[in-house]
Amino acid sequence: MGIVAKLILVASLCFLSTFVIAQETPAVHKINGKKYYLHVVEKGNTLYGISRQYAVTVEQIEGENSEALKEGLKENQTLLIPVTAENKKELGPVEQKQDFLIHRVQPKETLYSICKLYNSSLEDVLKANPDVAESGLKSDSEIKIPVKQIQVKAEVKAIAKPDSLKGHIVQKGETVYGISKLYNVNAEELNRVNNGFPIGLKEGAVIRVPVRPPMQQVKPVQSGKATPKVNDTLPKETLVRPKTLDSSGSYRIGIMLPMNPTFPDSSNQHNFKISEPSRVSLNFYRGFQYALDSLYRNYEVDIKVLLFHVSKDSGSLDRVLNDSSFKQVDVVVGPLYTDQFERVADRLKTRGVPVICPVPKPSKLLFKRPNTIKTTPSESMQLNSIAELLAKQYGDSNVILVNSNRFQDQENVEFFKTRYRSVMGVPDTFAGEVIKEVKFWEVNYETLRMRFPDSGKYTLMVPSSSPVFITSFISQLYNLVDRTDSMYQFRVIGMEDWRKLDEDIDIRHLHRLNVTIPVTSYVDMRDYKVSAFYRAYFSRFGYEPDGFTIQGFDLAHYLLEQLTFRPQEWMSKPEQTPYQGIVENYDFARVVPGSGVENRFVRLYEYKNYRLKPYANWPYRKSR
Repeated sequence: MGIVAKLILVASLCFLSTFVIAQETPAVHKINGKKYYLHVVEKGNTLYGISRQYAVTVEQIEGENSEALKEGLKENQTLLIPVTAENKKELGPVEQKQDFLIHRVQPKETLYSICKLYNSSLEDVLKANPDVAESGLKSDSEIKIPVKQIQVKAEVKAIAKPDSLKGHIVQKGETVYGISKLYNVNAEELNRVNNGFPIGLKEGAVIRVPVRPPMQQVKPVQSGKATPKVNDTLPKETLVRPKTLDSSGSYRIGIMLPMNPTFPDSSNQHNFKISEPSRVSLNFYRGFQYALDSLYRNYEVDIKVLLFHVSKDSGSLDRVLNDSSFKQVDVVVGPLYTDQFERVADRLKTRGVPVICPVPKPSKLLFKRPNTIKTTPSESMQLNSIAELLAKQYGDSNVILVNSNRFQDQENVEFFKTRYRSVMGVPDTFAGEVIKEVKFWEVNYETLRMRFPDSGKYTLMVPSSSPVFITSFISQLYNLVDRTDSMYQFRVIGMEDWRKLDEDIDIRHLHRLNVTIPVTSYVDMRDYKVSAFYRAYFSRFGYEPDGFTIQGFDLAHYLLEQLTFRPQEWMSKPEQTPYQGIVENYDFARVVPGSGVENRFVRLYEYKNYRLKPYANWPYRKSR
């Protein structure tokens, strides 16, 4: 049969069947706010073939995987494939096997249209599918498209390169440290060849592992000693994990907190008490130590905790600064008091030792101290983040700045306007046109109707810390909504200090006005991470943790990650390493060059259903 006759036969048979089985759509994973499919590169895969399989362009795949593809396509890589409107419900009708793309014939397709689809010649396709030349094209059948003959750029049809790395399918509960031990490799090397695990360790995903000789199995020594538990006493030095020969590093973390309670003496013979700073410090330290004790198996790093008692008097700090062990610290947490923190940061600045402030403090303590880290956003940083959130996410809404005309609030008002104007990209000369500002000398029904003459939806930013103004404003605004039969819909955004006024403001008013405030380290028992932590901690110690315990746990977990995977980078640029914890997220920013970094992550909560409920986060960038 001649080639022309074969083509006529092919064309006449291509419409026979109308049934097709769609390719099963894989699971969708949300990573850094975007949705992806995960594709594990197999032998014979090409970028062109992967793009056809997922109905995306080669450029889209390259854009999402620029780091992974620097050295070309390799077997056992996991690529991020963007979920699009085209492939959301059904992927392309193609698979890859060795040197061919396997195309499943769709209803009404012809051999000519398929060749055009893949930019391949008719002769090459017929040569690869002799049965099609004999019996014709059938719907839902599979035909092979030779990759090498596809007329596209050589780099996108280059077949995945095999190398010395093998693939490992991630099992439930596995950790980087555990996998490194399984294959006798360094955790840092695992991190490097997998581009820092951009999607984490997801069950069922494939990671690349350097091949090493298997570790020699050593029979463990039997001992009658029980596994030690965390000691609630406060030793001078606690060894978290014995140093092993293959550890990537050893670090000393100095914790400088007021830990000593007040004991009875001749002038006070009966009272024993723990002051509030000591209580906070003790619970924070317990959480910190619990994290190191329970998570050390996941991280290939040795940590020694050096505990220094630093009370409010300057003499206790002087003794610590002259202590020989203090001169060996690699990281410091504390002290809690501002002047002491500044002294310690200045002393360690030349050595580049990070000094971490774990409690709320003004941002000025970071000035000209590049080695300082503040994990709790200050009031100004909260205002900064709220301004960015409102400008970028609510810029087209009816956002109004409420000025209380109280002297104590003017700094916040001006700061918020400056940051909002900066984010909107508007010059100073047009400052009044960026955000509407309403001022109040007196708050009552009449003045509110004057300020809000039109009914509708309003987002009110109220950067006030005056209890008198706040309680009056919320009460009268509720009165306005109630008397006008809900003609208005308000969302009132306030400050974190408003939580102290819960007993002074009717809870119904907070709910009706959708009052929303920034809250740092909020312990929400409805959050599964928080409740799971509470159960595990209570099971271990027989009593419940508090918010400071979880804060200590989060900070220790964060340090374990940074000192394991990127110690040098973290010590010089902590702003490049965001983190998501149980109650605290870290997203650091160095606002002033040459100064320290401050956490700018703000979580907004709204009063709803008689509790605080998460409303919005800023920045949206997720951490590990």
